[in-house]
Amino acid sequence: MQRKLDSVRRSDDEAVKQAGLVLDFDEIARKGSMSREETAVAKWYGIYHSRQPGDHMARVVIPGGQLTSVQAKALADLGERYSPGRVSFTTRQSAQLHCLQLPELRNLLRDVAKANLTTFHGCGDVNRNVAACPWASICPHRRLDVLPFAKQTAELLASCRDLDNLPRKFKVTYSGCSGNCGQPHINCVGAIAVTRKREDGRQEQGFRVLIGGGMGWKAFVAQELYSFVPSEAMVRLCRAIAILFRDHGDRFNRATARLKFVVHRLGIDRCREIVEAALDAEGVDHARFETGPVEDCGPAVPDRPLRETRPVGTDGLAIERIMIPKGEISSANLYRIAELAEIYADKHVYSTNRQNLELHGVRPDRVGELRAEIEKIGLRTEGFYGLQDVVTCVGTTYCPLAVSNTHDMFDRLQAVVHQEKYAPIREKVLINITGCP
Repeated sequence: MQRKLDSVRRSDDEAVKQAGLVLDFDEIARKGSMSREETAVAKWYGIYHSRQPGDHMARVVIPGGQLTSVQAKALADLGERYSPGRVSFTTRQSAQLHCLQLPELRNLLRDVAKANLTTFHGCGDVNRNVAACPWASICPHRRLDVLPFAKQTAELLASCRDLDNLPRKFKVTYSGCSGNCGQPHINCVGAIAVTRKREDGRQEQGFRVLIGGGMGWKAFVAQELYSFVPSEAMVRLCRAIAILFRDHGDRFNRATARLKFVVHRLGIDRCREIVEAALDAEGVDHARFETGPVEDCGPAVPDRPLRETRPVGTDGLAIERIMIPKGEISSANLYRIAELAEIYADKHVYSTNRQNLELHGVRPDRVGELRAEIEKIGLRTEGFYGLQDVVTCVGTTYCPLAVSNTHDMFDRLQAVVHQEKYAPIREKVLINITGCP
């Protein structure tokens, strides 16, 4: 019998989303449980169920990875109050609180908001935390400061109710130079700051824009959508790319629902046409967007800028890095790092895409003193962006999708990566451990 194909085929997840994305966590606490549909929708609020029955995770979004010291202290307090005294940091520069109990979710969300933080769109089929180079504002190689762009993009996309229901997650990242420290080639949107010379001889800052990258079971390297986009149009372009994804992503098979498959299926030229139609519909001028070769006329950039062992910002002040094993830190240690940011640095704590933390704006003559304070709490200040800087997802420690114990693998590897025989490759190799296919 021939199947009728005159209607759009949708997955069960799409049916749940179409029924509504509003949850009442007070009501959930009152009844003491979440239905399957409520569990799915809770991800839009940054709440995810954990591997252990009854436990939940909350993901706090940190656009560009920048926290004020006050926010970092509040996050530490939340970990102490609601989680077992610890906070996890992710490769997208977000923070996670684990082992949360359902009756307390409503109070947690209110306390997160009081700290001027949010878990909104921390998970779900939405724009996720907008990531950026951790040195965005002070890197000596930057073409422009991309941190404000990361924050503005996060604010705009989170405010667009017509982008609340995407086919799957959507990831944007900003790099300040061709060092690509924001990992643009493996994200849905990768914006790379460039400086070009105009016909009148003046220099102009903007972005090279890549789309359709991603890892997972089928990996794709992002393709160039534009070789140059004026900086003032970048945030609106991110919205137009999200519209491309919203309208052309696969809503039947979630395994092929990412933007990378849209780009692969339609081709980059057709994707560009759809993006420009969306820009036209919203009155965004794209006449100065370039697709031909554009030469970056800025100074030369090292292959791996973040490998610098004693980094100093353009302000002449030091950057102090703190290794966070497995991306997980005790609430007490996070609180102390926030205090150190107030004593020695610029009163901010920065998270990186290797799950570590940084303090910026440290006077060079106080670096030794600060390092001693960090080492007092048992954390390292050496070995970044190399063999010893191992990244791991949470694996079967928390994740219901994981099939392996990544934290155990991390512990086993420590005896290996510190062996002296590997010194010749110590700065050339990175290890990332993932707990599922």
